Amino acid sequence: MNAKRWLLLPFDGASSTGTATGNGEQDPDVQVSRKATAEDFSHKKEEDIVADYNAPIHMWVVATLFPLTAGTFGPMASMFNICAIAIPWRIIVNPDTPQTIGQHIPDPKWLVPVNIVSLVIAILANLSLLGQMTNRLRYNVSGPVTIAGFYISGLVDIALVSAASSHVPLPPNNPNATYSQAFYYAAFSGAIYVILATLLSWTAYGIWFGHYSNEFKLSLSQRSLMLQTILFLSYILGSGGVYSYIEGWDYLDANYFVVVTLFTIGFGDLSPSTHLGRSLFFPFSVGGILFVGVIIANIRTLVLESGSVKVSTRLVEKARHKSIQSGNPEEGILKLRGIRRRDTNAPTELERREKEFDAMREIQQQAAHNNRLFSLTFAGIAFMILWFIGAVVFWQAETKSVGGEQWSYFDSLYFTFVAQLTIGYGDYSPQTHSGKPAFVLWALIALPTLTVLIGAIGDVVSDLVNWYTVWLGKNTIGVYRVFGLFFSKERKDKKVEKAAQKREDAQAEEDNGFHEIAAVEERSTVPVDFKMDGLSEMQAAVAEEKYKPFMMLKAMQHIVEHIDADPPRKYTFKEWSWLLKLLGEDEADEEGHRRVGMPVPDGAEVNSPLRAHQGQVWSWLGQESPLMSLEEDSEPKWVLKRLMHSLEKELKARAERHIKRDLGQGLIPGGDDGTQYNEKDFAQEQLSSRDGKQKLPNGDKKQQ
Repeated sequence: MNAKRWLLLPFDGASSTGTATGNGEQDPDVQVSRKATAEDFSHKKEEDIVADYNAPIHMWVVATLFPLTAGTFGPMASMFNICAIAIPWRIIVNPDTPQTIGQHIPDPKWLVPVNIVSLVIAILANLSLLGQMTNRLRYNVSGPVTIAGFYISGLVDIALVSAASSHVPLPPNNPNATYSQAFYYAAFSGAIYVILATLLSWTAYGIWFGHYSNEFKLSLSQRSLMLQTILFLSYILGSGGVYSYIEGWDYLDANYFVVVTLFTIGFGDLSPSTHLGRSLFFPFSVGGILFVGVIIANIRTLVLESGSVKVSTRLVEKARHKSIQSGNPEEGILKLRGIRRRDTNAPTELERREKEFDAMREIQQQAAHNNRLFSLTFAGIAFMILWFIGAVVFWQAETKSVGGEQWSYFDSLYFTFVAQLTIGYGDYSPQTHSGKPAFVLWALIALPTLTVLIGAIGDVVSDLVNWYTVWLGKNTIGVYRVFGLFFSKERKDKKVEKAAQKREDAQAEEDNGFHEIAAVEERSTVPVDFKMDGLSEMQAAVAEEKYKPFMMLKAMQHIVEHIDADPPRKYTFKEWSWLLKLLGEDEADEEGHRRVGMPVPDGAEVNSPLRAHQGQVWSWLGQESPLMSLEEDSEPKWVLKRLMHSLEKELKARAERHIKRDLGQGLIPGGDDGTQYNEKDFAQEQLSSRDGKQKLPNGDKKQQ
């Protein structure tokens, strides 16, 4: 079965397991199985998975997001594991001082060694995961090591925390005795290890059963995120050690101070008081804040934006499929959003294709709108969970732990909101041994989430502003006419004329030069200053053929300017029709085109519009549409890539024709005996020039 057969339509009105033939039966040659889809997916790279409209979102999540999550949170769990070893697990707090200050109770001799063993195993698991991400280790080695290591370390930490009440008990009859921050860090590290091992086990399940490749679907930039996370967490631990020594703070208090500082929250409950500590604060704070900015930007760009692209890709396919299935595809009837009826029938092929194009544009707009709502909803829910659930955690930590300030739930809500927005008034701050570790974990998750929410809101607002700007530009004349009622007739006419000129200038700027090189509306492929009047049909065809490479180059010059346009450049149907004609696709010709609901002809293959043979067919509403298969969601890049490929083939074919013509006419020099070269002689002569020598017509040789 051809590799692209499994892409065949929901668009043709058939079921998901095959393509309908003319008599309504299933074509056995295009049967699609779940196994074929998984096999095809297993060989795709991460970028291909994101762009694949048939690959479900859960495949991208399992193959890409789970390993990336493990690479980000695995080092964090190891950081908490180090914190669990840093100080004893029990403390008798001083009721007259902040709660984290007190007298430590030594741990049993076996506790620290067991914790160290757990840490070493976790570090080996992280190194194995890093080796897999950087392609230094095969998955059949790194996968089991990472999963087993995380499970062992997590279960050991959880077992130690669970057994603490009986094997590491608090002193009886002492209300000021409590478990220290190290105890809670051990609980957090154990829980994170187990969760990550479970996620990676899910990924391994898909790999072992052939649903995914045995290489994580990560780009180079995504792989570097784990290394950046390791460096940042090391920065926190190292800075905490320095300030613990300089200021005389407890080591875990110093780590809490570093996190509060680098996230620009600044409660003020801990601040450097020595001259050395304040002097080091300048480079420490600047370097750390820059580190935070880089990581958060990478998280948004590498994880969330690629996820948004994947969601958008699937939403376009679902909207396209639903529009066709809810209508009557055999009669060319679509229903957009399930209610808007669109008839794609027309008296001419060019008009019919334009209706298909317009319908596909509406489907794209519908999917983009749904994607924005999805992103905003997802980010909003995550923000609310961190706010309200986080408030519950801090409320319980500060109310029920020794030395807490007896917060109400509303106080905790207020504190969480102030901290999540990085305002940090300092009127409320965590003071208990359970509250500070919880805050460190919460802050490491909350700040990236806030950034995502702000970005999602910004995208929606930006879209509204862009829509209003475009609407105002298109309706400028009407607006001036309304306001022109307050002016004299001469003044009003002048305003309307000026507005019309601005509109024409804006349209010319939007066209960005296509009309300067050809008559786009007429789909002409000769220069705009070339007069076709008086030429016969055959002469006109010859002129178009001769000018084709020149017109391709001129089009490519302008397309390069479109690549970085903001908002991204979307070509009109007239522009697409003209560009496709340069590629050899005539929108006015039915050959090579499909109709909605019509099956794939025998022997044909769904492919991109730049066809390898005339049997390939496509529709603007099909999965093979250029609007469905755009590189990096960029129409200019899609067109530019295919123009370059087509121009390469065109120039090569012309060169071969010229060589054959010149050989036949005796225009290529003869050999030593005065005879004319044939094709074989000429090819052999070109090969001999690779040795750095050129043979002259009279048989002499000249060093190049």
